[in-house]
Amino acid sequence: MRVLVSCDRIGRLGSAEASDVIAEAFAERGAQVAVTPLAEGGDGFAGAVQRFSPGARVLAARSFQQVCELLGESPGYLDATAVAAPSLAELLELPVLPVGAGVTLVVPHREAGRVLTGLTGSLAERGRAQGAELAATLADDSRAAAWLERLGITDTASAGALCGLGAWALACGAQVASGIDVSVSGYRLPELSARADLVVTGTDVLDFHRRGGDVVAELTRIGAEALRPVVVVAGRNFVSSRELRLAGIEEAHAVARAGVQEIDFTAEELGDVARRVASTWTW
Repeated sequence: MRVLVSCDRIGRLGSAEASDVIAEAFAERGAQVAVTPLAEGGDGFAGAVQRFSPGARVLAARSFQQVCELLGESPGYLDATAVAAPSLAELLELPVLPVGAGVTLVVPHREAGRVLTGLTGSLAERGRAQGAELAATLADDSRAAAWLERLGITDTASAGALCGLGAWALACGAQVASGIDVSVSGYRLPELSARADLVVTGTDVLDFHRRGGDVVAELTRIGAEALRPVVVVAGRNFVSSRELRLAGIEEAHAVARAGVQEIDFTAEELGDVARRVASTWTW
């Protein structure tokens, strides 16, 4: 049997540690296991990159100013997932920096693929969220459209990432992508899932609203495209079996018992749950 294990963090266990623990449970039963931990950003993303591209350079920025300073250093990946979106005025003052080929600005998953202008653009959404006057929002939209024209950037996917920071990075010659998308491509997850018999993913909390977050959503999508069953191991699970199947998830197994508010368990406890899962999903 072939199993693909690709987890986000679970409780206090990082994505790599959680993935390795679950993978070991399946390997103990003789399964062939591919382990591909995923994370949107932070240490989890850096660790994922080292698995599919050992030696690749990953820098992390904590502020808009750090993004401006570090992008020029031409890192392989510049993690901006912890950076707040700058104002349009700040962006308009930025010079275009020539960066080396192969540089990627890593943005939150929800930001990747966003446009900047228009009714559904990130500037308009920020204006609505902040309760800005319509005239002010329209003025910003017009200024942003003129700025994109000067940069030579069409307002397509990812130009609106972090309210225009993506457009500036594209103008500098960098790519813009989410950490999850970078890892999915780096691991070649669609190909791995197509060769697997089972896809196992994991998350901190599996609830009705977020369905486990972006990592679970991406693995569920990949598993569905490959026509492979997807099983989730979660710190806590609040989703019924019927709702799980509607979301494309075959089963979900929780480490913490119902009603527990804090997720504080050990790798051994996660391993116990993973072994129970493996006992019913190996043949």
